Amino acid sequence: MSAVLTVRLNDEESAELDRLVQWTGRTRSELVRDALRAQALRETLRQLHDELGPQARAAGWLTEDDLLRDVS
Repeated sequence: MSAVLTVRLNDEESAELDRLVQWTGRTRSELVRDALRAQALRETLRQLHDELGPQARAAGWLTEDDLLRDVS
């Protein structure tokens, strides 16, 4: 199933999207879908960080090296 979404862009945003279309050879729809997926991933990671950060700090995991030391 697919849905149609209308997005209003100002002239500058529209021109930037068109530049990206030219540079990448991808469609406007592909670029917008990728941007949505990227934003969803960033939001998921932010939420996980907010939820798990306090537990990680309590376990002494302040850096990636701390984490790798304990799980390797």
